[in-house]
Amino acid sequence: MFRIPSVQTLRVLESCYRLNSFTQAADELGISQGAVSQQIKSLEQRLGFAVFIREGRSIRPTHSGEQLVQAVRQGFGHIADVIAQEKRKQQNNELLISVLPGFAIRWLFPRLMDFEQSNPQYRLTVNAISAPDNFSLHHGHAAIVYREAIDKRQAVFFSEQMYPVCSPDYARQHHLNSSEAVIEHWHQLNLLRDTSPTAARHPDGWSYWLEKTGLQESLTRCETGIHQDDQRYSQANITLQLAELGHGLALGRTSLVMDAIKEGKLIAFKALSVPNPCCYQLILNPEVQDNEALQAFRNWLRAQTAVISAFEQEKDR
Repeated sequence: MFRIPSVQTLRVLESCYRLNSFTQAADELGISQGAVSQQIKSLEQRLGFAVFIREGRSIRPTHSGEQLVQAVRQGFGHIADVIAQEKRKQQNNELLISVLPGFAIRWLFPRLMDFEQSNPQYRLTVNAISAPDNFSLHHGHAAIVYREAIDKRQAVFFSEQMYPVCSPDYARQHHLNSSEAVIEHWHQLNLLRDTSPTAARHPDGWSYWLEKTGLQESLTRCETGIHQDDQRYSQANITLQLAELGHGLALGRTSLVMDAIKEGKLIAFKALSVPNPCCYQLILNPEVQDNEALQAFRNWLRAQTAVISAFEQEKDR
């Protein structure tokens, strides 16, 4: 039975045919011109017919050589198609999402089991990083970002409310048994502030909250609004953790506090809610092809919107 020539030999044949030169084929393949000439000679001896006609330093394919090259190209093309198809099958099952650390810890990680149980055929990996949408630094299919919704072309997968939260112990110590009591004891409370994104013109979420509740005038603690010596933290995740430990009053966002409220770690004063000027958006990596796993993740995120909305409708303090 005739044995098909090696892939390397067939690559040499195709390169010589395409470039119409042994020398140029040698340069392209990174081998010597003598090695190319020898491989073509050995191939012709093995086949029993000539594939090139030598005319001085140039070559031209014979009819048999032309037919063989077309068959080689079809074969290589079919191999490439099969590889690409099988690769897409594997990639369809894989998903890498980049998110902010605080959002990952307080909202996404506790819900991953639900996604995995609903979609066992997909393998989800989460990257918790400070700049999730910087795809030049961190590879990923998509990123969940938190920012003011200025770019209307990007889909918002959920919005939320903002309201004061504190631990049950802190509430008891400061007699915060209602939203009205928060206002009454305002000047005695330690406000936990963070530098998370908020609406333009506002240095932090508390400043925005004071304006939107209409309490800015009555609750101002100095000419500039909030005490200058109030400490700021880099992430809402930090202020919420401090609030759980009884260190003060934090401004909670529904997605980040709903689990702690259900578990009794935080008390929410929802009567003092204001709409969050920022939102969560799913940003797709333009360099990565969409796949089935990403589509399933998007559908799952949409379903979570209803869960968040239902939680916000529940009555609280």
